[in-house]
Amino acid sequence: MAWIFALNAECGERETHARDLARHFDGWPVRIFSDGVGWWCGVVPEGLSETGANTAAEATAMTAAGRRLYWQLRTAPPVYRYAIAGVETDEFRTYDQLMAEEDLTRFPGLVVGEDIWAATGRRAEFSDFAPGYRWIPYRGETRELRGTPNAPRRSD
Repeated sequence: MAWIFALNAECGERETHARDLARHFDGWPVRIFSDGVGWWCGVVPEGLSETGANTAAEATAMTAAGRRLYWQLRTAPPVYRYAIAGVETDEFRTYDQLMAEEDLTRFPGLVVGEDIWAATGRRAEFSDFAPGYRWIPYRGETRELRGTPNAPRRSD
């Protein structure tokens, strides 16, 4: 089973928004997909482990890629509602699941639109990310123990 590192951004009900975000990441491998509720743009850096961060070197490489992805996301058009980088983030949360979360601060790297931040309690742990967006600062990836990915997975 592959454990893919990516930045995934949920773009709401309009496929065109996901395509607009994909164009912003020109030169990166991107994937546009729907979870049945919203459209997503996934940016998948090449050359990273597909089994997770099993070594310190793999974690370092994923962290460097994550920082580059977030840097580019800061200048993206405001067509996404929320985004997160990590291992297997394409299965993060649907919009309704995200809004039902009790504590979004447990997801380092989570970027949310100001409206989501306001609707979920304006937590002080979120800081400015880009115009119209707040985030829990990205801490990077860590080596996984026993091959168990530590990415925040969707809870169904």
